[in-house]
Amino acid sequence: MAASKWTVKELRLLCTRTDRELSRKFKRSVQAVCIKRNLLGVPRFIPEGNSRPWTSKEDKVLGTKPDREIARFLKRTSVSVAKRRMALKIRHFRHRPWNTKEGRMLGTITDHQLAHELGRTVRQVRERRRKLGILPWIYTRRHWTFHEEQMLGKKCDFTVAKRLRRSLASVRAKREKLGIPSFVMQNRMWTEEEIALLAKKPDAEVARLIGRTRNAVRRQKRLLKIEGVVDLLAKRRWMKCEQKLLGKMTDEQVAKVTGRKESAVGYYRLRKGIAPIHYLRRPWTKAEERLLGTDTDVAIGRRLGRDHKTVGDHRRRLGIHSIIRVWTGNEIKLLGTMPDRQLAQHLGRTLFSIQIQRIKLRIPPASNPKYRPWQKNELRLLGTIPDAELAQRLDRSSKAIREKRCELKIPCK
Repeated sequence: MAASKWTVKELRLLCTRTDRELSRKFKRSVQAVCIKRNLLGVPRFIPEGNSRPWTSKEDKVLGTKPDREIARFLKRTSVSVAKRRMALKIRHFRHRPWNTKEGRMLGTITDHQLAHELGRTVRQVRERRRKLGILPWIYTRRHWTFHEEQMLGKKCDFTVAKRLRRSLASVRAKREKLGIPSFVMQNRMWTEEEIALLAKKPDAEVARLIGRTRNAVRRQKRLLKIEGVVDLLAKRRWMKCEQKLLGKMTDEQVAKVTGRKESAVGYYRLRKGIAPIHYLRRPWTKAEERLLGTDTDVAIGRRLGRDHKTVGDHRRRLGIHSIIRVWTGNEIKLLGTMPDRQLAQHLGRTLFSIQIQRIKLRIPPASNPKYRPWQKNELRLLGTIPDAELAQRLDRSSKAIREKRCELKIPCK
């Protein structure tokens, strides 16, 4: 059967809905819709609130610059960039290999200033300088000019020290000597564009884009009661399909489905004002209550489809005594013929009852099929080498080696 031709209306709708929705509407297969979209070069439609997939071009950029700069370039959050980089096992930009240009800058300024300028840690700069045998930069006193003194207080001390090629301590000392106050960024009014970003991006991203501190961004969000992206508590954005599960399933089930922590699910549900779901216990019928005490709680629970602890609690609440299961002759004959744990599963009894009855009748336990008797050549090796090494050689556990050595009073190696 020949495939039906694509109409103009169908081609226009390719980038407006998901492939699965279009396949139902067009009565075509999802594969046919996907192939047609790829042939025309139409990007896949991503609903609002869903995560955007990573492309191969974006993956190549990871690690070439700091995560914040890459996030700004790719229009993503820094948290998503960091998670993607760690998933691909790409080193952080801070741990990139040293090049010749960076090596020439070693010893020209202080390690702290160079670390800030190169985006590395002070320890990395110091270790690299010592490895190459470069002496630390020694500040030589230089006369301050009138033009240099005018720059004090107009920018932060670090920026002034970088421009003038002076140490941070000398800039701070000169500014305090002249009585010039330190540079303080004055508060400015929030614009409508800045407020619109509060609910769209994390606090760190908004603070970097608008040139404010994180605390200022958080305070403004609290004042305006804006529930935006909380980058400190929820690293992953909640999709619409995940939000629909809240209140319809328990927090534990939602955590398993979404791959989140149960505490994170409960916190987000409370923020949305969604009440938790409570499963009501199935009421007891009179027919079920008549069975209580006629057999063990485990057997009745298996018969009624209830937990044996629930059966026991309800039986004790009604004042019904539990039945004591009498040992039959066939059950007694099986004692000692197989391991106690295996026999407990076979008879439907507890391991404790099996052991008590066997000890009461003075029946020795069954031999462990996994037990391997000790050979004479194995006993000669005890104490000659460490227990861990001997355990690997004899294919036994270290605990078994140690117990046998202590039983024979052989000192350890």
